Amino acid sequence: MSVVVKIQDPTGTEIGSFEAEDEKNLCEMAAMHGIEILKSCGAWFCGVCMCEVLEGWEAVDVNKTGNAGISTWDPKNPDHVLWCVWGIKSEMFNDEKEHVVVLKKMY
Repeated sequence: MSVVVKIQDPTGTEIGSFEAEDEKNLCEMAAMHGIEILKSCGAWFCGVCMCEVLEGWEAVDVNKTGNAGISTWDPKNPDHVLWCVWGIKSEMFNDEKEHVVVLKKMY
């Protein structure tokens, strides 16, 4: 049905939210709604765009708009994601549920 993405700054204060769109990565969607997300390479190499998933991990697609340049998954920090490639799973837009994803900026 819909997916709402809520963004927090590094201190945990909510700085914005938006309804997610299919076929877009999280950086694109945030920028479309005036939320600044640091990014550099846009290909999952540098890690500048890393954030933490606080809620809604089941809705996140790790290869939504491209394949990972390197694996940055760290078992000590399993909820960290990269905005530039990751997006929302397509099936989340086709069910009858309201989904919420809460992301906290690292930088």
